[in-house]
Amino acid sequence: MGVFGQATRTRTGLVDGGPLPATLRAACRAELARCAEPPFEVPIAVAVNASMVLVLWYLAPLGLRDWLFNLHGELALPMVLAVWMYSDVPATNLVAPDRHRMMAAIGDRPALGRLITAKNLVLWLMVSPVCLAYAVGLGLASGAWGLSAVTMVWIAVAPFGTLGVASWLGIWFPYHPLPLRVRFEHRRPWWPMVGRWLTLVLLPYAVVPTVATAVVAPSALLWGVTAQHGLSGPLSTAEFAEGTVLTCAVAVVAWTAGHAVGIRWIERRRTALAAYLADPLRG
Repeated sequence: MGVFGQATRTRTGLVDGGPLPATLRAACRAELARCAEPPFEVPIAVAVNASMVLVLWYLAPLGLRDWLFNLHGELALPMVLAVWMYSDVPATNLVAPDRHRMMAAIGDRPALGRLITAKNLVLWLMVSPVCLAYAVGLGLASGAWGLSAVTMVWIAVAPFGTLGVASWLGIWFPYHPLPLRVRFEHRRPWWPMVGRWLTLVLLPYAVVPTVATAVVAPSALLWGVTAQHGLSGPLSTAEFAEGTVLTCAVAVVAWTAGHAVGIRWIERRRTALAAYLADPLRG
C-alpha cells in the first residue's frame, strides 16, 4: 500500500501485504529489489555515511579525527568505515519500512526470522565488500598482508554482532519512512511527525557504535591483559588475530541471540506494532 492506503506493486512481483518469501534466498531477493526502488533509503544512507567517514578521516584536523574515531592507523580505516556505514537507520529501523510483510509475518516466527536475516544480509552486501576492497588496497600499499588479512576477517564477521542487537531500537521505536513533504503537511502534532522522527534518525549514530564497542570489549580486555604493550601500543599480527577470533565468536553469539530476542519482542508487542504499522501517519 502507498502512504494513504493505495495498493502498489513492487519489483519483487508481490503486492504489498502479499505472500511472504518462503525461503531465505527469496527474502534476500525481495529485500534487494526493495532497496533498488525509490526512495533508495538503504543505498543512500550507506553512501552518505561512507563519504562522511572518508572526508573526516582524510581532511579533519588530527585532534578532531582522534576524538571521532577510537581506532587509529591506516589499516584501521576499513574497520572504522564498516562501523560507520552501519550506523544509520537501515541497521535499526527494520520493521516499519517493510510494514506490510512484517505485519503479515507477526506470529510466524520462521517468516520473521527470514525477513530480519535477509535485511541484515543485504545491508552486509552493501557495506562489507567496499570495506574489504579497501583493506585489500591498503594491504597492497603497505605490504602488511598479515594485518590486512585479519582486518578482512574482522570486517566480514564482526558487524553481524552489531546488526543482531541494533534492530531492537526499531522494534521498540519504529518510524515510517515518509517523504518530507508528507511529514511537513502532517506536522501537527509536532512530536510524532518531527521530533520523534528526528530523534530516531540520529540515535543510530550513538546506538550502533555503542553496540560495536560492546562486541569488541572482550577482545580489548584480552589485549589489555595479554598483549606485550597492552592497549597503549601497537598489536602484533598474532595478538590482533587472537582478539579478532574472540570478537568474531562474540559477534556470532550476539547476532543469533539478538535475533531471537528481537523476534520474541515483536511477538510480545504484536498488537501495538500492528496498530502502529497500519497507520503511516503516526510518524
